[in-house]
Amino acid sequence: MIRGHIDFVSRTRVEGWIASDRLNLTGARVLAFVDEACIGGGTVDRFRQDLADAGLGDGVAGFRFPIAPEPWHDTRVLDVRLEGGSVLLKQGEACLAPRGAVGEDRKRQGRDPATLAWMRARGWLDQGHYEALRLLAEFGVYAQPLRFSAKALSEAARCDEAALAAADIVELHLLQPAELEIREDLGAADLLAIGQGLRAAFPHVAPVIGLWAERRREIDVVEGAHTSGAPLAAGGGIRHAFGGRDLLMLDLDGRFTLRDDGAFAAFVPARPGT
Repeated sequence: MIRGHIDFVSRTRVEGWIASDRLNLTGARVLAFVDEACIGGGTVDRFRQDLADAGLGDGVAGFRFPIAPEPWHDTRVLDVRLEGGSVLLKQGEACLAPRGAVGEDRKRQGRDPATLAWMRARGWLDQGHYEALRLLAEFGVYAQPLRFSAKALSEAARCDEAALAAADIVELHLLQPAELEIREDLGAADLLAIGQGLRAAFPHVAPVIGLWAERRREIDVVEGAHTSGAPLAAGGGIRHAFGGRDLLMLDLDGRFTLRDDGAFAAFVPARPGT
């Protein structure tokens, strides 16, 4: 008889256990599915004292592995299947909760380093995209050099090409096709409203945008504050530049201060269906 349980599911990982009275499942492969889409996999290789105390072999019956659901996947219906067999584990209870009431796993879809490494290993990300998402996840900011085409002779044309570069990263961050709005002549105060709008439009994904200007602008970013919520102390930020040939991707959940009052453009993912 095979028994098991899904103990925990978030937007980035799944945990549980599976054991058999007759078969040694240590090292067996388990896969996570939403409907018929495989969104992650791992092995039965974690020791758990509670399982050993319950007489389930030597207690090495646990699993924990990253998952990468699409934004439209409902992880309440996620199940775990034993690879090559007909056994599957379903969740006993599941419910929806508002964004502010859930933990960092739910808020930070796609940020977990193990998830990004898993996507890279499967060929879903090339090295450049992997580094972009990894640095955004770790520091809340990522700078990308721009290479304008020979046709980008005007400021408007260069702005359009910078927006395309930002869209490439944003789509991977959202794990879905996205249209970006180019919002021009912005100031620091505009970023608060943009962040609020993105949290409402994409509640399970961090609010990431691109920043660009024709002339160089500078911004101090408290790296890592997008996860800790640490306040910006005097001199506590790392200075980053954007504009010209530099695009800056910024997580608006972080703490940052623009160094001057110059206007800039922001590349903002549009609300789905608009």
